[in-house]
Amino acid sequence: MTALAALAFALAGIHVGAQRVMPVGYAPAWDPTGARIAFVTKGDLWVADADGTHRDLLVKRGDQPAWSPNGKRIAFTRDGFVYTVRADGLDERKLAAGAHPSWSPDGERIAFDRDEQIVSVSWYGGDPRVVTDGEDPAYAPNGRLAVVRDGEIVVGGNVVGEGISPTWAPDGIRLAYVNNNVIYVDGRAVHRGQQPAWKPPPRVQELLPDFDQRAPTDLTTAHVRGRWLLGFTSLVDNVGIGPAELVGIRAPGQKRMIGTQRVHLANGEIRTYSDVAQFRYTNSPPHHHWHLMRFDSFELRTPDGHALVRDRKSGFCLADHWGAAPGLWPGRRPHFLGDCEQYHPEATRVTMGTTPGYTDRYPAFFHGQNVDITGISTGTYVLEHRVNASMLLHELRYDNDAASVRIRLTWRDGYPTVRTLRSCPDTATC
Repeated sequence: MTALAALAFALAGIHVGAQRVMPVGYAPAWDPTGARIAFVTKGDLWVADADGTHRDLLVKRGDQPAWSPNGKRIAFTRDGFVYTVRADGLDERKLAAGAHPSWSPDGERIAFDRDEQIVSVSWYGGDPRVVTDGEDPAYAPNGRLAVVRDGEIVVGGNVVGEGISPTWAPDGIRLAYVNNNVIYVDGRAVHRGQQPAWKPPPRVQELLPDFDQRAPTDLTTAHVRGRWLLGFTSLVDNVGIGPAELVGIRAPGQKRMIGTQRVHLANGEIRTYSDVAQFRYTNSPPHHHWHLMRFDSFELRTPDGHALVRDRKSGFCLADHWGAAPGLWPGRRPHFLGDCEQYHPEATRVTMGTTPGYTDRYPAFFHGQNVDITGISTGTYVLEHRVNASMLLHELRYDNDAASVRIRLTWRDGYPTVRTLRSCPDTATC
């Protein structure tokens, strides 16, 4: 593969090799798998698939993105400060003053430049350390650090060329940089462009699920044991290229099962990710089976984002029984038709999941499909549903894991009514 074919760069849009995959944007950054790319458009930070599809706004006013080695967070800059945010847009953290963030290979620290020095902090903030002099740091996978000093690229005290924007190839040997709007690799000009980013090397494709959260529907209220509850239907589609397959194992003497995710690979093999979920047996009519905990979560918030009420749902039994995802799914057929070990609290193993093209659906009030609105004043609120909030389950993308509705809650003579003002299937901030 030529150096150009392995690079993403900015030149009147985002190019991957010779192909322009997005007509606008700059500052491309690959996720560790090479399946997703972060970039900046009109001052906002976006993410998309490698071919430019499935574009989603991640954060407003973000620049200079850099993915963490595990693909779960992105570092970026805003107004002279370095931040990080989860890949689903949650948990934004302001770390320190600086620019040009670069993750250490182990993902524990983030280096950046400030006042012509390279400084690093822990990924969650704090513990600042001066690393060396220079600007625009770039860590190689093997830990080598390239910096810019007085317009020159320096590695280990040696000048390797004149330029800016150093970026290491995945092999930790080749180095790309920019000089006068031309991209160089190890001193050889390869193409016009700016801000080069090496694509990770190809590996066996994971046929991952993709949980797409639909907006809440069928909102209704009910008076239960002296409390007013707001019920709703939740729907999570698997729109990925592989099943979400989870296996729980209960160790002797333990009440809960610990879950492993089985991911199918394009070569027919299986890759497993352990300790990604917990299962608990629920004995509450009409439920008498094992539940996956915290698969989907529900929250009522003020329009400015202040959380008021969260659900207390006990879990989910994933299966292909309950619904079908929108769109065409040629050859779709169910694979998960079990009952989550119903009536078997003594079980030591459970398997559950969803096949691409199927939906995990729970109706209003069905075993915790509600939030308690007792004491919530008349007003306008946002009801958010979010799948895989822990991000422990591996999936193709995380930026479609939340959806919401804006509602108007009105109390009259002690009775509530709820009216849906707007449905927002693609955002948590309706």
